[in-house]
Amino acid sequence: MIFLRYSVGTMRWIKKRWQPIGIIFAITLVIVWKEKQCQAQTYQCRATYATQLESERTAVPLTVYQQASEEQAIATACEPNGYFCRLFGAANLPTILLFFIGIGGIWAALRTLKAIESQTYILSESQRPRIVADAGDDPSKTFGDQEARRVVLKVVNKGLMPATEYTYESWIEILPDTSGDFTNAADHFKFDVTSVLYPDSPHKINIPLRSGVSETDFNEVRKLHKYVCVRLYVQYKDPFVPKRRCYANFGFYVLPGALGFLGKHNGVGYEDKKA
Repeated sequence: MIFLRYSVGTMRWIKKRWQPIGIIFAITLVIVWKEKQCQAQTYQCRATYATQLESERTAVPLTVYQQASEEQAIATACEPNGYFCRLFGAANLPTILLFFIGIGGIWAALRTLKAIESQTYILSESQRPRIVADAGDDPSKTFGDQEARRVVLKVVNKGLMPATEYTYESWIEILPDTSGDFTNAADHFKFDVTSVLYPDSPHKINIPLRSGVSETDFNEVRKLHKYVCVRLYVQYKDPFVPKRRCYANFGFYVLPGALGFLGKHNGVGYEDKKA
């Protein structure tokens, strides 16, 4: 049983590390093959050179010194001169293996840094300001108020960090459809005073139609032949992106007891639109 567990554990270890093991094994095979090839070339060269020297000898016997010089000449002439023969020599095997182990360490370090960067990004994304908007009151009732026809929106920061330098603009207009194509007749208001929108602290914004509504238009709105369209454009600063202003764009149209979305005016990003 212990041997079986050891074998299973070994197989799992090999399975997780089969790529570096395979690379090292392949490198070792290449080095051994290249070493054998270089040795074969060296043996062939020595045999050829020895035969050539033998044919050039005279009948005079060689002295010990001459024999040593001849062996040195053969060794020098048949020394591997090719770059790859010298590079992949058996003597360089530990150095080559250490080189590739170092490359593997660098690769592992880069993967670790990438994982840390991903975790840091997720952490920062979970904490940065997130501005959302919804109906603050029943839009049918607030727009049906003859004294002050308006739409009330509630803006909330759902992030964990405050949104600084918070400002907003609003548009409201009765349109024949829900395309969100506001005209120059839209009631536009820009709130330039900067403030701070803290997390989970709702900010209600009244968006009145200050020019008033005719009875005909109001009846058309009740029959859903025309639509009360509202746009809210919020700007603020994100502490994680201090040099750029963020925006959140919201577009709605009034339905009985609810708000519908204007697809043309919904989105978030940066004011310069580079990201």
